[in-house]
Amino acid sequence: MIHVRMPGTRPMRLRHIEVFHAIMRTGSLSKAAELLCVSQPAVSKVLAHAERSAGLKLFSRAHGRLQPTREAELLFAETQKLQSNLDSIRDLARNLALRPQGLLRIGCLPSLGMSLIPAAVQTFRTGYPDVSLKIQTRHTAELLNALLTRELDLAVALNPPARPGIAAVELARTAVVCVAPPDDPTPEHAPLALRDLVDGEWISIGNVDPLGEAIGNLLEAEGVDDRLAAVEAQTWHVARALAARGIGRVLLDELSARGAGEPVAIRRVEPALTVGVFAMWREGGMDSQAGSAFVEVLRGCLAASCAA
Repeated sequence: MIHVRMPGTRPMRLRHIEVFHAIMRTGSLSKAAELLCVSQPAVSKVLAHAERSAGLKLFSRAHGRLQPTREAELLFAETQKLQSNLDSIRDLARNLALRPQGLLRIGCLPSLGMSLIPAAVQTFRTGYPDVSLKIQTRHTAELLNALLTRELDLAVALNPPARPGIAAVELARTAVVCVAPPDDPTPEHAPLALRDLVDGEWISIGNVDPLGEAIGNLLEAEGVDDRLAAVEAQTWHVARALAARGIGRVLLDELSARGAGEPVAIRRVEPALTVGVFAMWREGGMDSQAGSAFVEVLRGCLAASCAA
């Protein structure tokens, strides 16, 4: 604890110095109390304790006003810099709450790095230009490990598995859709039956991540999990690029389907399937104001995307 100590006395605490400075600046207990947003008796009590701690009489009364003693004037001059530093700390804390600064390390799935994250970063930078962002793309298991080892502050994924030490909040749900070559003959507004999709040339994304696992469970429930894919591409944007080149159709989340890349046709599928978009961080709460702000920006971008 920071304190001022005179020879042969107990240390003056920060609260003593704060109250002492308020009285010196205003010239009265009542105005000092008003400045500090506390009661006058509370100021009187702290002043009395400060004088006992310092072993000094700091003020005397003359014509109803407090008059600082010579010792008080010397102490005031000596503690001006300390009080100024305290004021600067308060101002910084207030400004950080209103306008966060620093570095925010964000991890996301590669496909979300080409769809959701660019729009979120654009919006976030407008409101928080003093926050530097470091963005990494990793698969779900790697994102969870990076959060636990404190390599990341925040991560974004689809249907992540529960992991001890990780808090996960669902921000929105996105539909699983069929991504097809741009000349796909399926009518644009007609849903494509899952059986028809896998009876033709189709591309699998495997089942090593939560989206692939959810799609695999749906194929099994429909009794078509025995249909062999023409190509398996565990990277989603590669699977999308293959569909764009006419290799076949692929099931992807709608965010990834509508992300940057070559033109494709996007069709609804039956039965319908949705997956959750989750923000994740280390359990115990978000470490920074900037992180919480970015989560809210993500929520807004997802709401706008779902409404479009």
